Amino acid sequence: MNAITALPKFELPTIFVIFGVTGDLVKKKILKALYHLYRKKRLPARFRVYGFSRRDYDDEKLQTYLREIMESQKYKDPEQFDAFLAAFYYVKGDFSTKSAYEDLAKTLGRIDGEWSICSNKLFYLAVPPASYSDIVTNLHNSGLTEPCSPEEGWTRVILEKPFGTDLTTALELDTQLGTLFKEEQIYRVDHYLGKETVKNILVFRFSNSFLTPSWNKNYIEKIEVRLLENLDVQSRGDFYDKVGALRDVGQNHMLQLLGLFIMDHPYKFIPEDIKNKRSEALASLHVMDASEVGKKTLRGQYKGYHQEKGVDPKSQTETYFRIEARSNLPDFDGVPLILESGKALECEMIEVIVTFKETPLCLYGIEGEQKNTLHYHIRPDEKITMKFFAKKPGFSNETAEHELGFDYNKAYSKELFVDDYESLLFDIIRGDQTLFVSTQEILSEWKFIEPIIKTWRNQNIPQLIEYEKGKNIEIKS
Repeated sequence: MNAITALPKFELPTIFVIFGVTGDLVKKKILKALYHLYRKKRLPARFRVYGFSRRDYDDEKLQTYLREIMESQKYKDPEQFDAFLAAFYYVKGDFSTKSAYEDLAKTLGRIDGEWSICSNKLFYLAVPPASYSDIVTNLHNSGLTEPCSPEEGWTRVILEKPFGTDLTTALELDTQLGTLFKEEQIYRVDHYLGKETVKNILVFRFSNSFLTPSWNKNYIEKIEVRLLENLDVQSRGDFYDKVGALRDVGQNHMLQLLGLFIMDHPYKFIPEDIKNKRSEALASLHVMDASEVGKKTLRGQYKGYHQEKGVDPKSQTETYFRIEARSNLPDFDGVPLILESGKALECEMIEVIVTFKETPLCLYGIEGEQKNTLHYHIRPDEKITMKFFAKKPGFSNETAEHELGFDYNKAYSKELFVDDYESLLFDIIRGDQTLFVSTQEILSEWKFIEPIIKTWRNQNIPQLIEYEKGKNIEIKS
């Protein structure tokens, strides 16, 4: 065995193949994540990136294009640009053309020959979901995704949400992936799971013993997951009108957050157990019938939405929703689990609020509700706060509400923070699937939201309300 093959698997030479290298996802996320990992020496010592696209580029033109992105976005340490970009190469090809994959296989095989080893290979589908089927089929048929051995040359396929547009298409995609690849080869990206504060949820929940006794229906009154945006649909009208708020962020980001807050303690803190418990939590959500949808959901559309470019003038697509879900997990049976999201609202925030029940027995006669809340802030602030009650100074027994808190930005240097895509790419290279979505999670998410969407669209239950841009919606109790 030579010196290279004796390295740990993470350090083995790795080739990244990015389909859609000239697209928005690379421009906005993937390029920056790779560069950050490079600067922090978190990439294997030997790596190459092959961009696969239809454009009439060559290696030099691709590198020039990427450099312009890096310069316009003011990446740090420009003196490192040349060395970083020297690892980028270009392969022109059509996603649906078999011969293009055969040419790619020959190119990668030649690199393995130069390196005298079967390198690790990572295939990132930074393309619209409509191209997934052609790409994964051709990858499999060309032999590109066939690992060399258990010891070296792993291959991994990365896909971005959305994973289907409904339960049927999600099943079709997942069946295809399951037929072509092993589950350990498939990485389904929901970038919210890579956010620093989201990654901390499980550590926060299961590393603090004072939370465990009260984390159940005996003490928790409700859990609210809120993803509020102050921007409207902007230039995404054509896309958004076909999708709507629930499918855009509810089916994925918000349900994933909810799963992390209600899942049971994993047997071990390992990816397989964590994903299984998260999957059980999502599978426990009660699937509503039409009557329940009418009573437990609210949907709205901001005024002026019909005038947005690409939007149907008669569109009934929701830009806001509120859903009161229920879980049959023993610890949360009967606890309202509220999902709320919308566009063009008063403020922008992502948060989870856990409201505890009012203290059943109090030493003092106090007017008004006395409820503790745990506030988990994800955006724009990154912090955790807990509201509690204490006696005011003086002769009376009057109480006041106070706050305990932990602020990430005050506690840690900004240099320590890791971007969501940077974190996810690093875990893909390491082979850690904790922050990636499993088959069962995706199917459970679709099973929960599909009856809601069908009732909204087909029966107009409940009726779509209209709300003013820049204002939050008042919810009547």
